[in-house]
Amino acid sequence: MNIGFIGAGKVGCTLGRYFAEGGLHVAGYYSIPGNTSLEAAHFTNTHSFDSAEDLIKECDCVFVTVPDGLIQDVWNDIRRFDLEDKIICHCSGAMTARDAFDGIGETGASGYSVHPLFAVSDRYSTYLEMPGVFFTIEGDAGRMDEMTGLIGSLGNPVRTISGEDKTMYHCAAAAASNLICGVLDMSFDLMERCGFSEKDAREAMGALIRGNVEHVLDVGTQEGLTGPVERNDTGTVGKHLDCLEQADAMQAKEIYRLISCRLTDMAANRHNDRDYSQMRQLLGGRKQG
Repeated sequence: MNIGFIGAGKVGCTLGRYFAEGGLHVAGYYSIPGNTSLEAAHFTNTHSFDSAEDLIKECDCVFVTVPDGLIQDVWNDIRRFDLEDKIICHCSGAMTARDAFDGIGETGASGYSVHPLFAVSDRYSTYLEMPGVFFTIEGDAGRMDEMTGLIGSLGNPVRTISGEDKTMYHCAAAAASNLICGVLDMSFDLMERCGFSEKDAREAMGALIRGNVEHVLDVGTQEGLTGPVERNDTGTVGKHLDCLEQADAMQAKEIYRLISCRLTDMAANRHNDRDYSQMRQLLGGRKQG
């Protein structure tokens, strides 16, 4: 199967190099401006195409690796070409294949969203981090086995999901990858109020953050939970809420309160012999059950 990329940014370069080194046949790139496709072709030892139509003629499978907001524009441009028996893919975590490739069945092609659960941060080095990354694939049933086999041949774990679940799946990924940054930013800000620099706060918290993440990934969130909420220590939690109010950190207080409500449910599930009713009342959280 010849694989081509329309779009030569971070995702296109990363997947192209990773696919090529994994033994898949990457034909090359087309992009605007053309110098980016030349650079991507050089990086992957492939070919730079002069037009999208030329690339499509050469390829059996085309990955549209442009920003999410441009995927549909690219599709509307290329759907006029001969796409019979072609596979068209995008790598957006949020969009379904149907959302991106409206009316693809009328062209004789099959559409898929192929999403690596990984933050691609660099155009030329992230491919080194791709082994072991989890991929999800969503799209047409007809050639799904072919697509899962293609990605699976690289040694990566692969799971298919339904289009109906795509938004919730992406929300879950955003919570793990993005929302956690907000919680950490809140933590670093509170450390700065204690006299730490932002850099010192990150260094001081490093071992705590890494150790906790590794522990949670090993045993799960419920078993990995520690701290005053898990211990049912209403005195300490009350002091936390008071200090945030006194510091005029009301947004931080609300974040702390809402997340602690979730932690209370987790702790109650773990410790059936403990009464967390006072903790729930302190936090203003709902009763479980």
